[in-house]
Amino acid sequence: MRQVKRLLPYVRRYVQMAVYDVLDAEGAEYRKEESGAVVARLSVYGNVSTFSLSTEIQDVGTGLTVSMREPCPGLSVQGEERAVTAVADKVAQYLENELLINRRCFVPDRHYAV
Repeated sequence: MRQVKRLLPYVRRYVQMAVYDVLDAEGAEYRKEESGAVVARLSVYGNVSTFSLSTEIQDVGTGLTVSMREPCPGLSVQGEERAVTAVADKVAQYLENELLINRRCFVPDRHYAV
């Protein structure tokens, strides 16, 4: 089973919400397991595979683990590795966009402050 682990500098709740937001944006079918992991069927680079996404509290943030459960038939080992990396990257990039970049770019209009 192909797997990618990332340590993200955010609280677990934010990472969990990002997982759901990314899966929704990708139009994925998903379900939450009793273990807390989210199992999702989604297309990555045009290949539909099944992934498991889980989060774990760490000392300095949240660990995100993305595993491939069922690869697209015929997908190469390198393709599997690219796919799990792409899913992890999408979650990490979403968090960066929402929590860092968008906040720096937003400048409130003081004329309309309530």
